[in-house]
Amino acid sequence: MSDLWEAYALRFALDPDRLAARSFLGGAGGEAKAPFAYHAFLLRGPLGWVAVDTAADAQACADYAKPLEGTLPEAFATLGIDPGAVKHVVQTHLHWDHAGQPGLFPQASFHMQAREMAYVTGPAMRHDALRAGYRAADIAAHVALLHQGRMRLHDGTVELAPGLTLHHAGGHTDGLQFLRLRTRRGWMVLAGDTVPLREHLARRIPFPALYHVGDALDAFDAVEALADSPALIIPAHDPWVLAAHPRLTPHLARLD
Repeated sequence: MSDLWEAYALRFALDPDRLAARSFLGGAGGEAKAPFAYHAFLLRGPLGWVAVDTAADAQACADYAKPLEGTLPEAFATLGIDPGAVKHVVQTHLHWDHAGQPGLFPQASFHMQAREMAYVTGPAMRHDALRAGYRAADIAAHVALLHQGRMRLHDGTVELAPGLTLHHAGGHTDGLQFLRLRTRRGWMVLAGDTVPLREHLARRIPFPALYHVGDALDAFDAVEALADSPALIIPAHDPWVLAAHPRLTPHLARLD
């Protein structure tokens, strides 16, 4: 059996006027614009289809003033995916823009770091700054998956399938994880929020929403070490993701 994976990126929202000061620790970049895109990913390989993050629905995007673009159901239709046939979903973490629609995958097992579940249900959430970005309903939905026997909590690095591994990073949240997958272009890293924008990696400056600055800085080294080239490090929020890859629709691109 081949251990190669196909990878697709869906852009479901875009903030074209976001200022760099809001995206770099310490306000680095000042008043320059740093457009911010919002992505979910779909993979196909030895496990069949795997979803990476479940995006946000139209109401959540409206609540956060992020104009909705493509949707996961539209991406399913383009790729010929029956969402009921998707057996595995990887949640990089549970912020609103990554974890809003688990109900789209009624038969799937979900994969998350145990530290993320402990973080979002533990004493850290008494702090307003650490709660920011989480929605209680999203957390409750994933706790329900755990009690339904559909949530697999991992500790560190795990091989999910041939050619696909999950890696704990921390930093942005205590349980943040990213993925490494073998593609026909080489080893690719879906960096999640370890690298929101390519400029975060180039400048070695983290995103300002943080649990642990040191872990966020170490994650830059980790993703670089696991990707075969800088072009194979896929950030979670960079408009480059669609601009640099062949598009199947205006909001869906193939990465591999």
